[in-house]
Formats: sequence, C-alpha cells, structure tokens
Amino acid sequence: MNWNSFNALGYLSVILWLAMPLMWLVHSKMKPKRWLVHASVLVGVLALVFAKINSETHVNRIQQDMSEQLAAFRAEQEAKRQAELDARGDEVAQIRFAEDGSDDFLDRAGLDESELKYRDKLEQPEDPEWMKKKERSAGGAADDSLEGMIGGVEESKGVESETLDKTQDKEPIIMVAEDLQRANMLDGLNLKMVRLMLVVAVLLVILDYLKRANVYAESYLPLPLPSGWTNGMKAPVSEFVRPEPGRRDLPGELAWMVKRGESFVFITDDPTVASSVPAQLPRLGKNGCPMEVIRVGASAPLVSDGFVFETAWYGRGAFVVDSCDRGVEMLKSFVELLGKRHVTRAHVRQNLNLVWACGSSLPEEVRAELKRLGASAGLNLFLINS
Repeated sequence: MNWNSFNALGYLSVILWLAMPLMWLVHSKMKPKRWLVHASVLVGVLALVFAKINSETHVNRIQQDMSEQLAAFRAEQEAKRQAELDARGDEVAQIRFAEDGSDDFLDRAGLDESELKYRDKLEQPEDPEWMKKKERSAGGAADDSLEGMIGGVEESKGVESETLDKTQDKEPIIMVAEDLQRANMLDGLNLKMVRLMLVVAVLLVILDYLKRANVYAESYLPLPLPSGWTNGMKAPVSEFVRPEPGRRDLPGELAWMVKRGESFVFITDDPTVASSVPAQLPRLGKNGCPMEVIRVGASAPLVSDGFVFETAWYGRGAFVVDSCDRGVEMLKSFVELLGKRHVTRAHVRQNLNLVWACGSSLPEEVRAELKRLGASAGLNLFLINS
C-alpha cells in the first residue's frame, strides 16, 4: 500500500470514524448516561469534513505514472524507424562519408514528398496526445464587434479565481496505476463509511433519547411525544419517589410533565407551593400551546372528582388540589373509576401523573390500588417527600 494515498486529514478522518463505535460502547456501559453518544455525532461531522478535504485536495491530485507507457512508445517509434531503414537499405549506394551519422546512409534526394514527411516523423516523433500539456487560454476570443474596435466602455476580462490558481500550482502526486486505483477505492470507501457512521450515530441519539425519557435522573429536553413511543422503549415506574434534592423545584417538575405532553393532578397541603404553580403551563417552548391549570380547593362542589378524572385522563387540563383530605377522597374515587376502565383495558394516550406532596403519607390501601390499576392504564404516582 502506498501511504501517500491519503494526507494527514484523510488518516485523521479514518481514526475519528473508527473511534465512534468505541464511544457508543462506552456510552452503553455508563450509568447514569451522559453525552458521549451525542459527542459521536460531532465527531462524525468532523470526520466527514476531513474526508471531503482529503478527497478534493489530495486524492484528486494523484496521477498515473506514465514512464512505462512513454518508454514503450519510444521503443515502438524506434522499431518503425529501424524497419524503414532495413527496408530501404539496399536501395542506396554503399558509400559512406566521414561526416555522416549512423543513420545518414539513406539518400533523401530520391524520396518523394510523402516519404520525406514519413521519414521526418520517424526521426523526430511527436509526443502522443496524452503526453501533450494542455494550456488554458488566459483570455477570451477576439472581440470583432464595433464596440471592441472603437474601444467600448466595458472591457471583457477573464474569470479570476485565486483558489483555482492555487490548486493548479500544486504539484501532482505520481503513482503507478495499481496504487492510483487503490487510492481512489479507499477514498470512496472512506467517504461511504463516514456517512454510514454519521447516520448510525443520529439513530442512536434518537434511540438514546427515547430510552432515557422515563428515567428521572437521565431524561433531557422534554418533548410532547406520544407516551407509547417512550413507554415502549422503557416503561415508566408506576410509583416513583422523588429523590432529594430533586433536579427541579416543584413548579419546575410540573412544567416538565406538561412539556412532555402529559397532564397531572398535584395534591399538596402547602398553600405557598400551590399558589406558585402558574395558571397556565406551556407545552411548547416558553408560551406555546398552553395547558390550563385548574385550582381545586377544600370546598369546591362544582368541581367533581369525575370531572377532574375525565379532564386529566384526556389531557385537556391539569389540576392543583390544595387540601390533602380532599386529595385522598379524590384518589379513592379515581380507584373506582380505574377499576371500571381496567375491565375494558382502557389506556391514556399521554401519561397521567398523580403528584402527592403532602406532609402525611398516602394511605396504603389507596396507594396499592393506584399502583395496581394505574400501571396498565398509564397513571403514575409521583411522590414528593416533605
């Protein structure tokens, strides 16, 4: 193998895309997951840039070594000249002069015009077409128009390209035909492998996002995707106890759920925390597609438990309940409604989060039933230690 097939950037591109599978392997072993798989996309882009530069500025300059063909051409011309001498050697007088050269015994006076041209061609053969240096004209064609004869206002100039001139000034890289063919093959293979690795890296980033979406410590960039996509990759925990300290404050946790396209029923006995939750939470960006947050107090007869359940089930709104006693009664009615839907195997399109942030613990019988029925229906208990 000719190591001049690639330049330094070409070999660096090979090293970079070979390092990408290693980065994927290390990322798969890491706990918790970090950003190595995302960094592999940047490495792939860099490898593609280096591979393109190597292909255009180095591999394209490689030319075939024509010394053997040139020698063969010269030998062929010499053979033709010798054959002509042998054929006409008997037609001349056997007289030699001291000033004659080795091939001056043929009498040119007896040759006609066509024979003279043929003999001159043999004595001074022209180079073949592939050996002739082709020069590009510096200017355009002569201007025979009236404006050109009298000197027009505008003057036509050749195209100036500083980059093109610099490229042409570079010396070509000479290789034998076998090495040239191998260099072109390796260049094409390098570009294909870089593109393949880059596509795989992007697919792995998407897969990694879906796997981490339901992992509290590893999830990032909440998006309103169908819960079936994320739940199919990794099912959420039907009962999750928020660690201390949490990744976000309580209003931030609720806003995160809404940005994922999910709804919630937030139950707390702290009026300060309840009032800190905005009346609307955006699903997209800072203000896009907001979800209304409805307040439910200790005495709110117009807001029934069935209304809360149905609204949250279909993701039409979220609720903040500022009384734990009212919250316990509400969750008991949820258990009854879930029991009916469990028979028909009903399931929410987007996960529904039941957030408990009271000083007292959730009654064990209610907690157990919500875990049992909610797991199959898409309801998750999110418990916050006070």
